[in-house]
Amino acid sequence: MLRGIDRRDIFADDQDRDKFLKILYAVTSPKDHDGNPLQPYCHIHAYCLMDNHIHLLIAEGSENIGTVMKRIGVSYVSYYNKRHERLGPLFHDRYRSEPVEDPDYFITLLRYIHQNPVEAEMVTSPEQYRWSSWHEYTSTPYGQPICAQTLPFAAMPWQELCEMVLNISGGHIEPHSKIERRRMTDKEARETLERLCGSVETLATMPIRDRKPLIHKAINCGIYMRQLARISGIDYRTINRVINQ
Repeated sequence: MLRGIDRRDIFADDQDRDKFLKILYAVTSPKDHDGNPLQPYCHIHAYCLMDNHIHLLIAEGSENIGTVMKRIGVSYVSYYNKRHERLGPLFHDRYRSEPVEDPDYFITLLRYIHQNPVEAEMVTSPEQYRWSSWHEYTSTPYGQPICAQTLPFAAMPWQELCEMVLNISGGHIEPHSKIERRRMTDKEARETLERLCGSVETLATMPIRDRKPLIHKAINCGIYMRQLARISGIDYRTINRVINQ
């Protein structure tokens, strides 16, 4: 998520929103100086442009998430400041991110992102909101398609996936139909860490080069980053940096 500084709006009008979507397209379908296609910097599975913040569901491509977000942020801020004759930062600090660790959570995020304008009472159903990827899921995108269709459900027909993710009934989404993600208890997380590295204390005191792969394994097993920080005593920012490298 990218949020405007002091929670200020980051889009003045539809021209700004169009520009941001073009930037998203550029990182998913990059080209070299001669116009030849390059490997995607990332794959975007969902997006939603709100007034003062942006939600993105991204899988890394040829670049890591930090580099991709920097590309997006620098490109848009440069455009926005020039167009609106302003100086200084537009976004609050750096982006916020959390890893997507299982298919249920992936679906939860797809639903949450597309329902964001409904939850904010900007519209009554997702199809009424132009500035999200909902229209790509129903095969009626505005402009160039941005979302990757290589989802973790490759064997499922695309329309069937749409119905599952968006809970479509007669062409509409049922609002507030979010599924809950089961969180691992601290006791379960501690037991998982003990299986991975012998003891929680071992993870906290081992050299950084040895700790990194274990942090990735812990997150992949279902332990949340903040939960891992709380149990192990490792600073959350350190864990977040390891995951996003």
